[in-house]
Amino acid sequence: MYDFANILLTGRCNRRCPHCIGRALSGRSLPDSLGLFPLPGLAEFLDALRRHGVNEVSLTGTNTDPLLYRPLDRLIARLREGAPGARLSLHTNGALALRRIRAFNRFDRATVSIPSFHPATYRRMTGSPRVPDLAEILRQSAIPVKVSTLVTPDNRAELPEILRRCRELGVRRLVLRKLYGDPAPDDFFPGRIPARTFGSNPVYEQDGLEVTVWDFGRSTLRCLNLFSDGSVGDGYELAR
Repeated sequence: MYDFANILLTGRCNRRCPHCIGRALSGRSLPDSLGLFPLPGLAEFLDALRRHGVNEVSLTGTNTDPLLYRPLDRLIARLREGAPGARLSLHTNGALALRRIRAFNRFDRATVSIPSFHPATYRRMTGSPRVPDLAEILRQSAIPVKVSTLVTPDNRAELPEILRRCRELGVRRLVLRKLYGDPAPDDFFPGRIPARTFGSNPVYEQDGLEVTVWDFGRSTLRCLNLFSDGSVGDGYELAR
């Protein structure tokens, strides 16, 4: 019934990305869940995972980064206990990946958001000039790491370099994310035929690098979400 599940954290972030979905929710009062354990609704969420046989669980954020969640080790242990056999994924901006590498490596896989390797571009897209050291993250990682890149006019011209750097660093999977709600057609690989699709999104093979062009509005994947207010609901969007 569900392809995977999300745990959506909220709270003060260490980046100020202008295209963050959470920032678009500034008119709503979002609870700070970064110090709460157990999370509100966690027991009901785990019951739903078992009931529906969901075996993919991602820890992400609506307006924050999961590595800012202070009781992270306790949450991972509770998920391993309450959802045995489920694969746990981390979606992070990478700013704290090296500082919290032990917790990072307790997941089964991770996705690190890298919109640019240039400090000036990275600052325009995240509010900080400090680009995470992806090479060192990969060196210290004991789990598979995928790179996710939000594509905007700020970094569009850098895509060839991003693909090249990812290949040089040994990254196997890259996701190019379209801006949420962007109606523009995909033209990242003109004339290229995708090797397959995933959730109705095209997947290309680029010299050993698997590149998915991701459009949240087009995705057909079904997701079970634990929101920071403790409610459990379906739907793939990060915000209701």
